[in-house]
Amino acid sequence: MTDDQIQALLDDGKAEARHVEALKKLGAGTYCIHRSWGFGKVASFDAIMAKFQIDFKGRPGHSMEARYAAESLEILPAEHILVQKAANLDTVKRLAVEQPVQLMRVVLASYGGQTTADAIAVALSPEVVATADWKKWWDSAKRAMKKDPHFGIPAKKTEPFVLRDKPQRPEEEMLRAFASAASLKQKLQAAEQLLRIADHLTDVPAVFGPVIRALSDDIKSVPRRDPTATLEAIWVRDELAGLCGHQTPHTVEQIHEVIRSVRHLGELLQSLPSAKQKRLLPHLRTAYPDTWHDTLRQILLSADAKLAGDVIEFLIVEGQADAVRVFLDRAVREQTATSDLLLWICRSRNQQSLAETVMPLLNVRLAAAILQAIQRDQTEVARKKNLLLEHLIGDHALLGDLLRESDIEDVRDIARKLLLHPAVGEMDRRSLLARIIKVHPPIQALLTSGAEVRQQTTTVSWESLEQRKAEYDELIAKRIPANTRDIAIARSYGDLRENFEFKAAKEMQKVLMARKGELELMLTNSRGTDFADAKTDAAGIGAVVTLADLTENKSVRYAILGAWDSDVERGIISYQTTLAQALLNKKAGEEADFEIGGHRHHVRVEKIERYVDLKSEIGPPCLPKPAAGGEPSNAPAAPASN
Repeated sequence: MTDDQIQALLDDGKAEARHVEALKKLGAGTYCIHRSWGFGKVASFDAIMAKFQIDFKGRPGHSMEARYAAESLEILPAEHILVQKAANLDTVKRLAVEQPVQLMRVVLASYGGQTTADAIAVALSPEVVATADWKKWWDSAKRAMKKDPHFGIPAKKTEPFVLRDKPQRPEEEMLRAFASAASLKQKLQAAEQLLRIADHLTDVPAVFGPVIRALSDDIKSVPRRDPTATLEAIWVRDELAGLCGHQTPHTVEQIHEVIRSVRHLGELLQSLPSAKQKRLLPHLRTAYPDTWHDTLRQILLSADAKLAGDVIEFLIVEGQADAVRVFLDRAVREQTATSDLLLWICRSRNQQSLAETVMPLLNVRLAAAILQAIQRDQTEVARKKNLLLEHLIGDHALLGDLLRESDIEDVRDIARKLLLHPAVGEMDRRSLLARIIKVHPPIQALLTSGAEVRQQTTTVSWESLEQRKAEYDELIAKRIPANTRDIAIARSYGDLRENFEFKAAKEMQKVLMARKGELELMLTNSRGTDFADAKTDAAGIGAVVTLADLTENKSVRYAILGAWDSDVERGIISYQTTLAQALLNKKAGEEADFEIGGHRHHVRVEKIERYVDLKSEIGPPCLPKPAAGGEPSNAPAAPASN
């Protein structure tokens, strides 16, 4: 704007003195940014209306009062990347191809010398670099910037790239990051970056010396507070010292101090990066010369598959192959092996170097342990994937390898468990059963009968169905989670061989998981009824039958109700009992024979009534206490004499 235009605005009260500097920069052709409307270009100024016409992207010809324009617009210099794109896009594109580092200087300078990778992408793509080409171009540009000491490259994606006024060697930046680090972990990040550029340093001792001394001080002061970081610091310090030609004489003692300060060595091993877990194993042996092998074997019951493999291979190399075989066999047999340990066994069965250890485990007991572990994980482990189940399904030869030499009865038991397994989907179940049939064709008969069993429906009273559902809900919501906590607490006590609490909790887990499977099958195959459709022309479900016991010369009455209904006091019996089965379909005047407790009875049906008509007199059905196997008893309730 001209001085006369600005003075006219001031005289008319349409601008203030504080707006003058901004107004001087505004004029036709000026580029600017608004916090809401983004990048724009001033098209003209209407002196009469005292308004600017600005072409924003997506909002051309926008009218803005002079006062508001001076306050809200950021005037962009000609060298700003957004201005360069608008005025000379072809030149900027050519710069991206021929001199990407120079383009990055322009971008960073446009944003005060630093900005993030996301902001750079917004500034350059897709106008300068096509979206499809961006990743390749950006990776190349970053590599070029790393070689230029004028650029600071962030360690994290959220941190900014920096354009320096003066070139700075990479080690200077890393040493500054090390010195300003607030924690040992942050110091380790900077120290590991220094290790990566060691080959490019001209004076290694001068650069690494202060870092080595600082890490040594931290190692002495924080082993108990952060044992994982302390171990990593020891190893990083020793690598730095080795590159300087120095020895660190107290390394072993320091590692032993860390190990002995930790109560749960398995947790310490798991907390280390996978590549460094192996490095600690020899130190466990020297730190605990008398018990190291027992300690490592117990760690197998909490280790992930990768760590379990490293521990087993270390034990074998150290002459513990026989003890490992015995331990693994016991863990499989007693079903104390974790899913990760079982997964390692399955994955390792074809490795020749582990054949003597793994091959004896490949039997029906391992198959049973796998199915149990998969079911256990479904309820007690919050995982996105059940890796053991995925491996069982994906490894088409596994089940055959485990069951090929097994007794047919044992194979039938595995097939039954698979038929009822709650964690295996229907399609996967069919696939797994087909693999069993391939090595044991007689199992096909079980599948046919099993399918028929699964399709049969059990008739139950609504009252007993609700009680079974309540039992299942309590099992899932309370009893199984409580048992999981008990196992975790008991495992923390140490040596599982002499750990009574752990064994008791594991036994209870078997009981709970078995009951869970039973209830799921019961609820799936049950049909609730109120017995309103019962007939009186013949004895059936929902009928109250009055009998003349011709053997004992007395009258008795039974209510034949649902599969889970039984009440000794009121003569309610399940239709699945021996007595009820003898009476079903009998009409008034017909006779029947049955045996109870070794005594035979001969009865005659005197009268048939509907339970729903006598419910107020007999009372509601009553759920019996579940038997250990969840099956209804064949013994009838005591009769109610008339």
